[in-house]
Amino acid sequence: MRRTRPGRVVATRGRRVVVADEEGQRDCFLSGQRAVVGDQVEWVEVQGEGGKVVAVGERRTVLVRTDLRGREQVLAANLGGIAVVTAPVEPPFRAGLLDRYQVAAGIGGLSCLVILNKIDQGVSDEVEAALRRRRAVGLELLRASAHTGAGLPDLAQRLAWGGPWALVGHSGVGKTSLAAALVPETEVGAIGALSEHWGTGQHTTSGSCTFTLPGGGELVDSPGIRTFAPGRLGAVDVRRHFLGVHDLSCRYRDCLHRGGEDGCTADARVDPELLASYRRLLDEVTGIEQRRRPRSRPR
Repeated sequence: MRRTRPGRVVATRGRRVVVADEEGQRDCFLSGQRAVVGDQVEWVEVQGEGGKVVAVGERRTVLVRTDLRGREQVLAANLGGIAVVTAPVEPPFRAGLLDRYQVAAGIGGLSCLVILNKIDQGVSDEVEAALRRRRAVGLELLRASAHTGAGLPDLAQRLAWGGPWALVGHSGVGKTSLAAALVPETEVGAIGALSEHWGTGQHTTSGSCTFTLPGGGELVDSPGIRTFAPGRLGAVDVRRHFLGVHDLSCRYRDCLHRGGEDGCTADARVDPELLASYRRLLDEVTGIEQRRRPRSRPR
């Protein structure tokens, strides 16, 4: 009987994964299961094929999204946190996307750090106000510019602990440039390609990889998106993990803060822009829940 070996998935390449252990790295193919970056696995040697993954261990944390067909997809496992990259001008700043990632992190048991990249292009009063609202309720924010190098030492220091970190965000915000600046001796171009693959749902050949940061810590290439819907999400989860809403006390403990509910304190206590973002996500999730409910057959 072939001896199984423990390892960790550090890269994916189509239908194969790269597994690292104390002896190095080995290309492995999958045996009737799916493994993602960060998975702890058991694998065996296969002559002429490198290796075969025969078991995937229990996942401590996960980053999950709902794809364009409504199916849940695990993007990475056993992360410490996600670093959400955004830009103040191009592509247009989307505060609601930060909220969605924050909720996804909470559900997955992950820390969430927001990186405002491209600060050399200037930050408008509107963007500053949106960030200020979220920092007031607990959002962690760092500013940087991959172009000028501003903020990169602080960012590298933060990413050195609490990881591994997945670099995520809207296409075009500069994830690849930031990664290249953080690991200057490593080719990181695949991050951009993978972002387009996961964002559009097209079946293009792409791969993901884990990078070791020079000052310590690890950075996982991003799932990348054009739109992002957190997976494994219900209405109660939105209330529980949305910053600024999660700690509200209303007359009834199960209040969802939809507006107009008896004894709800949300309108009086939550910033209107934050509350509107919360209710948009809540309405979206409620609609998904209703569509998933089995329809009763007419008698």
